[in-house]
Amino acid sequence: MTPTLAIEALMLHPRYAELAAKLRALAPVDLIDQADTATDRAGTLMAAGAAILGADGVHPANPAAIPGWLRLGVLDTLTTWATGNGRTCAHNPTPDRPQPVLAAAWKPGLVTCLPCVRLFTLPRGSNLERVCDACGHQCTELDGGDGIYPAMVQLGPLVYQYGVCARCVPGEPL
Repeated sequence: MTPTLAIEALMLHPRYAELAAKLRALAPVDLIDQADTATDRAGTLMAAGAAILGADGVHPANPAAIPGWLRLGVLDTLTTWATGNGRTCAHNPTPDRPQPVLAAAWKPGLVTCLPCVRLFTLPRGSNLERVCDACGHQCTELDGGDGIYPAMVQLGPLVYQYGVCARCVPGEPL
């Protein structure tokens, strides 16, 4: 079992919250304080993103309610980054120095600090910005009935961006 699948199995376990609380109690206090601050700052970014996208705020979601492709994408990004096997921006954010970080479904394995968000930019007008990250559907328009719906999900200090077609918009707000 890969680390991604092991973490997913833990997150979907009925006693996940209890286990997470016990693990948190074992972690160094200074690291927890830094991680909490980074998570709060990432939450502020999520709220700003929701306002820009016209979404109805930021809502907590049960991991089981997140579509599998999205949940696994987030967890794979997190585990790849945490094990040192992912790519980062030149500022080299690392989990042992918690800060808000960004990732995107369309650039797997890349984690950046906030100032390096530009590394996720796709070429304007390219077909890449029309592809649904869930099903691969090539949307015919950027706006309108067959466009991409941009969204984000947060796990701790990680904000994961994705875009989906109308058929793949999750039923629960993220």
